[in-house]
Amino acid sequence: MNTKVKKPFSWGTLAARICMILASILVLVPFLMLFLTATKTNEEFYAGIWTLPHNILKSLPENLSQAWAEAQMGIGYFNSVIVSVLALILTLAMGAMAAYEIGRRHLKHEQFFSNFFLVGLLVPAMVGLTPSFYVARALGLFDTRTILVIMYTAMEIPFTVFVMTSFARSIPSELEEAAYIDGASLWKAFLTIILPLMRPAFVAAGIFAFLDNWSEYMYGLMFLVTPAKKTVAMNILQFKVGTGVKVNWGVTTGACVIFILPVLIVYIIFQDKIMGGLTAGSVKG
Repeated sequence: MNTKVKKPFSWGTLAARICMILASILVLVPFLMLFLTATKTNEEFYAGIWTLPHNILKSLPENLSQAWAEAQMGIGYFNSVIVSVLALILTLAMGAMAAYEIGRRHLKHEQFFSNFFLVGLLVPAMVGLTPSFYVARALGLFDTRTILVIMYTAMEIPFTVFVMTSFARSIPSELEEAAYIDGASLWKAFLTIILPLMRPAFVAAGIFAFLDNWSEYMYGLMFLVTPAKKTVAMNILQFKVGTGVKVNWGVTTGACVIFILPVLIVYIIFQDKIMGGLTAGSVKG
């Protein structure tokens, strides 16, 4: 007979749940306001922030189409996809190899290399903007998508190595040793044994890297000049609010909706894998 043990009441648990509910409300309310405003005309917005639109089937498509045209979202989406995906591939490839060396090869200075990447998590990315600008000019990479790929990869490598290293250390060494006994080389063992087992870490690190790459715009402002090369995050800045300028809030928030839609879709699809990938390597099994 199954008997359920009733947990004793805890004020700490109740307080924690109330705090989480309040935090969720603080996060959801701005998103709700954003999507609601995108469905209104400018007159309806100024009539009341929380009022419902009179004709959502007309105002929403008009706002989205106008935002898409004014901000050149098509070009921005193309550039963002190219830059983000290429940077993501490089980040995962380099991060996996570095994590394998640090976590499983028992290097002489293993702790030094591990701390080296941890320092990258502590140093703000903005610190290296000025020297990176001069290096890009010297190498002829200024105003190219290539420099964004390089900068995005460098920005995400520390976190990726951190996540993958902890996961790589949790993989039983017997699996790798069995592959060596069967005659597998170092690369074959890495590609056929280690990488498939590191899939949860790949998913978690890859999602965070893609989201960061998609929303980043500071590097674009620093390195890109040609409008045809700008990312979607940079094109959103066209709707910046200026003093004394009448803002079409329906179109502006419509542009924001177009911008964050891929991020929401990716997060909704992979939300259960994010925490799983981050915590899977925390317990050695």
